[in-house]
Amino acid sequence: MKKAMLMLTVSALVALAIIGGAGSASAADGSLNLGWSLLDNYIRPGGETTLIISIQNATTSKIYHVEISFKTGDELSLDPSDFYLYSISPMTSQLTSFKIKAGENAPPKVTYVEITAKYHVGNVSAEENELKIWVPVVIRSAPLLKIEKIAFDKDPVSPGSVVTVSFEVKNYGDGPAKDLIVSLDQAAGTFVSDLNEKYVGGVPVNGSAKISFRLNINQNLSAGVYSIPILLSYLDETKTQIFTGREFAGLRVYGSINLITTLNSQDMVAAGTSGSMEIKIANAGTMEAQFLQLNFIGSSVLEDVSPTSIYIGRLKSDDYDTEKISFRVSGNATKGVYPVKLELVYQDPFGKEFTEAETVYLTVLSQEDLNKNVEIPLWQLAIIGLIIVIVVYSFWRKRRK
Repeated sequence: MKKAMLMLTVSALVALAIIGGAGSASAADGSLNLGWSLLDNYIRPGGETTLIISIQNATTSKIYHVEISFKTGDELSLDPSDFYLYSISPMTSQLTSFKIKAGENAPPKVTYVEITAKYHVGNVSAEENELKIWVPVVIRSAPLLKIEKIAFDKDPVSPGSVVTVSFEVKNYGDGPAKDLIVSLDQAAGTFVSDLNEKYVGGVPVNGSAKISFRLNINQNLSAGVYSIPILLSYLDETKTQIFTGREFAGLRVYGSINLITTLNSQDMVAAGTSGSMEIKIANAGTMEAQFLQLNFIGSSVLEDVSPTSIYIGRLKSDDYDTEKISFRVSGNATKGVYPVKLELVYQDPFGKEFTEAETVYLTVLSQEDLNKNVEIPLWQLAIIGLIIVIVVYSFWRKRRK
């Protein structure tokens, strides 16, 4: 019985020893794990992304001579093309990165990078182990639509007019665009359009589509530059990704500047006398004149003109300005009506400069006519009347005494 118990105890200890030795061997053998991640969900033809590999040793054994190599199709290339790690300690990990580049003409597809890791567990002379993993890489071409060649059938555009805007949508991407929809944003109140949206369809790589809209320009717009928002919405070749774009067409609304120059008033003058005249400049147009300047150019009968140049500045639509010019009539001038040449220099709100020649007509009297037309001022007449009243009253009082 004692022998039986002894044999049973020895057998149990041997079994435990065997089990303990097997667990230790498994831990000593260990294994290498590879984790991976891509910086981008997909890569475009000619583009690149970053592959991050995590080399993990989650066991209690040291792993030696880790050699990593890659295998790809013709569509992809990696840099660097391989990787070597002398050893990695137990329960540690290491990150390393690689550049994956797609060929310029790579077709849209899902391709794979085959990663092979060879390593030795426990010591450098141990049997070589091999691990393979596959990393899927999505190659996807993408369209890139841009608006160009914007034109209006009227230039300039005036408030309240009807104008057609036309433009091209060109595909500068490396993939065709599908189900293109072009629309105009009318929210700003610059215009209204009967047709707000147009379905264009597909636009191939390096291809373009011509589009036009008819616009009714707001009649209350002031002169200036406005933006017409053009919205693009389209899909890629697989119709799984939506692209949107917003670009602007510049609309120049242009009114008119109509300056009317007249001789508002003048002093009565004859040869050899001095006087002044008042020039009135009215803007009968629909647009503001800026940096307006009035220049005296010349007259055959005027001398000592002052000032010869007057800066007025801004003159709004439906407004006017009056300026006074002093002068002396030359001594040999005869009775008559003489032209006085003036010049207006100004800019429109867009910076374009204009010069206009204007003529007003000055009346020169003879000396005899000037003397006949000499008028007594009202204040002098009032004084004379008062004096007459005082004289009459004094005379009347004396007679009563």
